Amino acid sequence: MNTRTLWIDHQEALDAWVIHAKSASWLGVDTEFERVRTFFPRLCLLQMATSEQAVCIDPLAELDWDGVRALISEPQPVKIFHAARQDLEVLQQHFSVVPGAFFDTQIAAAFCGYGEQVGYARMVKEICDVSLSKAFTRTPWCRRPLSEAEVQYALDDVHYLGTLYHTLLAGLQDRGRETWLTEDCAALICEESLRKAEHAPIEKVMRACAGMDRVSQSVALSLARWREDLARGVDRPREWLISTDTLIELAQTRPQNTQALSAVMGLEKGTLKRRGEEILDVIRESETPDSDFVAMSRPTRPDAAEKALGNALWKYLGEVCEREGVPPSAIAPRNEIRALAAGKRNLRVLSGWRRSFIGELLLERVDPAGSSSP
Repeated sequence: MNTRTLWIDHQEALDAWVIHAKSASWLGVDTEFERVRTFFPRLCLLQMATSEQAVCIDPLAELDWDGVRALISEPQPVKIFHAARQDLEVLQQHFSVVPGAFFDTQIAAAFCGYGEQVGYARMVKEICDVSLSKAFTRTPWCRRPLSEAEVQYALDDVHYLGTLYHTLLAGLQDRGRETWLTEDCAALICEESLRKAEHAPIEKVMRACAGMDRVSQSVALSLARWREDLARGVDRPREWLISTDTLIELAQTRPQNTQALSAVMGLEKGTLKRRGEEILDVIRESETPDSDFVAMSRPTRPDAAEKALGNALWKYLGEVCEREGVPPSAIAPRNEIRALAAGKRNLRVLSGWRRSFIGELLLERVDPAGSSSP
């Protein structure tokens, strides 16, 4: 097969593809991107497939993308992804759009008994009995031209999504779990989920600073926020600007002048020259913890009874999940079960389908008298 016939880099071919795809019952979608020198992902390739054809669309070409935006945002055809989270981020960044309706085959696979975060290649092998090549996993996808073999590798990433979709949809229907998939896919693109993804690097820093005093933690929080804003503004990886280890050392030592700042290991001379005063200002201004810091402060360590309850709830969750053929992590992470044991109630495991599946049963073990309360 000549894969160049499935390579789209001019407007006429793209417009024809959009017309074709609009009438399809489903649309497989995948992206190839690079994130080596930038904060934001750089879209290098957009792959799409219907039951009739798979194509690679070149985002580096001068094209009008309005048709693609509409295709992605409209409810039909249903868009199919495998492990959609990063693809959704790339599409939102590049096209300012999120799917109107989509089906994540990785999430569906977990609900159908295939295990936790199962990879696309394994699903294709199990369901389609096809072994996919791993030869081009490290291809620099923004290089042009791509070889025939590289284009075929990219096409394979969407070619089998339709078969996975139909098989997994039938599995969800047999188990009565369609709403599980619908709710979890919707959660990936809700504002709260997007906000959590943005805050994740800051929370990572705060976890690393858990053993520090409150002033140092406050400084760490402010430095992490400052670094995040700077990385976004200059579109460079946050670790290129200041490594997390250096940021933590700054929070611990809290230098008050340029001489003390220059003694911090890992702080490059260029950063010291360009950003030194900014860093010192952030440290000085954040040595008095504010209300935002208090809100993000880590909870106190659980006592023995609370820890035992958390372990018992986690064990029970595991037993139910084993019986139902679902990975516990697909229901709730362990830190959420600990939060439940600690008295928290604004939790995902207590909302939507999770509440009826396991949440009420967990509440009975925490507080039998009040388990029915919202």
